[in-house]
Amino acid sequence: MVKKSLAAFAATIALASILSASVQATAADGFDKTQHSLVTANSLWVIVNKAHPLRPLKYAPANLVTPKQFNGGKLQLAKPAADAYVIMANAAKTAGAGTLSIASGYRSYALQVTVHAQDVKKFGLTAGEKLAARPGFSEHQTGLAVDVWAPAQSCRIRVCFATTKAGKWLKANAWHYGFVIRYPDGSYPTTGYQFEPWHLRYVGVELSTELHNTGFTILEKFWQYPNSPNY
Repeated sequence: MVKKSLAAFAATIALASILSASVQATAADGFDKTQHSLVTANSLWVIVNKAHPLRPLKYAPANLVTPKQFNGGKLQLAKPAADAYVIMANAAKTAGAGTLSIASGYRSYALQVTVHAQDVKKFGLTAGEKLAARPGFSEHQTGLAVDVWAPAQSCRIRVCFATTKAGKWLKANAWHYGFVIRYPDGSYPTTGYQFEPWHLRYVGVELSTELHNTGFTILEKFWQYPNSPNY
């Protein structure tokens, strides 16, 4: 009985050591996954997908601004995303990747009703919902998502944008400015949306750097969210 007790005690100590080492390794990484909410609508890290709508559904950000440069109209973004976008667009131009422009930025709930209805009417329900989110389920409603293109290189809101100088530069460098390509090639089973090399999501430099350094390209994978519903 004493030997069994000692063995159990030794096993407990060993397990505690392993757990302690694991906690220390996590802390040593220096990245705090709890610093922003994944569910609060105005959070930089909010997850918005086919399974996780905004709360409230008709949420509208209070910090919308119109970027002064590289806009292509009066399109708006949440201020942190707008500021980062201008810096990124300037860097792209300096690097010879071309002059960026916004094809789509913030979309209200009402506008998303129209966008969703148009795509469903044009492509049918199944194909349309691979392209357009339902109202209240769109990242564009957060003000943190921006569809980008380079007018001189064409390929506006098309997969061929990935082959342009601007598309290649963004894939390699957007993370430096706090952006990620939200729906990368091959992510459909997880995100429920087709490859969209033009759709960037602002998450902040800290998270975009962590994603880059750890090799994650899909937010749901990083946060261990289940795959998107099949609709």
